[in-house]
Amino acid sequence: AVAKRLHLPGFGDRAITDPQGNTFPLNRAEDFYLRVAANIAFMGKTPVALANQEDISLTGVSRILPAIQHTLKADEVGRVAFIYSRGGRFAPEDSGYTEQRLGNAWKKPLQIWNADVAAHRHAITGERFSGCPVWYPARLSDGRAIDDQFPIGQWPLKLISFKSNTMSSSTAVIPRLHHVKPANLVALNPQDGERYGLQHGDRVRIITPGGQVVAQISLLNGVMPGVIAIEHGYGHREMGATQHSLDGVPMPYDPQIRAGINLNDLGFADPTRTITNTWLDWVSGAAVRQGLPAKIERI
Repeated sequence: AVAKRLHLPGFGDRAITDPQGNTFPLNRAEDFYLRVAANIAFMGKTPVALANQEDISLTGVSRILPAIQHTLKADEVGRVAFIYSRGGRFAPEDSGYTEQRLGNAWKKPLQIWNADVAAHRHAITGERFSGCPVWYPARLSDGRAIDDQFPIGQWPLKLISFKSNTMSSSTAVIPRLHHVKPANLVALNPQDGERYGLQHGDRVRIITPGGQVVAQISLLNGVMPGVIAIEHGYGHREMGATQHSLDGVPMPYDPQIRAGINLNDLGFADPTRTITNTWLDWVSGAAVRQGLPAKIERI
């Protein structure tokens, strides 16, 4: 509705075209997402099976079945219902390997040397890039090592993020998932817990050169010593976490979406830049979210 009100292209009654030239509407979210599910259902060598009534009733797909039937072709309805009843499309367990080889192996040649990359230089330092795989230590825009600017003695820990098994950009608005895990996991190795006098469940203050947050710490052997691991996907400010008004009418919101912390709030500006800018990966140019220098305090 907002896109059409703004007269944006790509929306309306004839916005989507299939390979046969038939057109379909894009007026609602379902017009897009359900057709994506149909593409998934029919991709590969064979389509997925048809959902039966038990699949639909036990998994709650009956709630969205009217939208599926209204939006899709008759031969797509049962297969899309099957996709939603399983939470996606999954390959058979035994398809991972075939005769001790990966079942879905990369079949094209692997390019170890890339002459195009080797022909270019870093835009700020002038250093030539490597044309083959190479490890670069974490560095700032002028090539200086991050540990030179932020010494390990003052910033003894490194922050990393890891993917959540419940939260993502598309699931943070689902209340049931917040019931399962209301806040994200912030983990430290038990050796570091002993080093800083922390117990499992203690509240701590995590500090970086760019900010600080308060979190409850978990002590896990799966985290490398010297690392604070933050489960990504929590601590949103928008996506329904804050109330807004549309034409003066307050929109629904859920404060639970704000729960937890977001590693992005702990990023910082690159001190070697003359114009303030986020610390960017020296090679890719992406905002750095791994290896942020940090320290921790018990509250």
